[in-house]
Amino acid sequence: MFTPALRQRSLSPTKAQPLITYYDGVADTRTELSAVTFANWVDKTANLIADLGHEDGEPIDIAVASTHPGHWMSLVWIAAAWQRGCPVLSDAAGSDLLVVGPGDARRGATTVACSLHPLGMGFAETPADAIDYAEVLAQPDIHDASSWSAQDIFDDRPLQAIQGRDSRLLLPDPRPGIEDVVRALVSPVLGSGSTVVAVGCTAELLVSVATAEHASLPS
Repeated sequence: MFTPALRQRSLSPTKAQPLITYYDGVADTRTELSAVTFANWVDKTANLIADLGHEDGEPIDIAVASTHPGHWMSLVWIAAAWQRGCPVLSDAAGSDLLVVGPGDARRGATTVACSLHPLGMGFAETPADAIDYAEVLAQPDIHDASSWSAQDIFDDRPLQAIQGRDSRLLLPDPRPGIEDVVRALVSPVLGSGSTVVAVGCTAELLVSVATAEHASLPS
């Protein structure tokens, strides 16, 4: 469901328009990804998953989706797992591949550590016993969707029918779990919408961001 919709969006006449915009109010940074840029990161990440020897259809522990829900790298990893037909587990549950954020000392058989740098740069020093996610930049841009990718699973639950969203939504401080993944990523991809994720922003800053981004707060 999700992978073909993202592919279609990335090839559409609106592919250069924003899909995910990420604000970090504490670090005072902003990252904007168009549909085509987001899909490019997903393709590269899906190819990295294959290069790491992880089998299509096997679960991936995307722990960064719980420690940093709504971050654009977390969303990229979720989308890339689904593109490989891999169920997403949003914590360290014992899968062969574990994806963590900075400062997370948990390790799996293979661990990828994400710096969460606003521009996708790597760590100054790669965390011990982990692969720096920045290595994904060397992956080809080829779109490779697994035959397993027809069903998208998050924490053992297949995604149900989801209504696409055509509006631009401001989502403050997303919570772990599928509900805000759907709000931030799945719904706008299935429609023609976009999402502004704002983390660590004051109420005053949220109003300013909503105005500048022409985005509405969730009801």
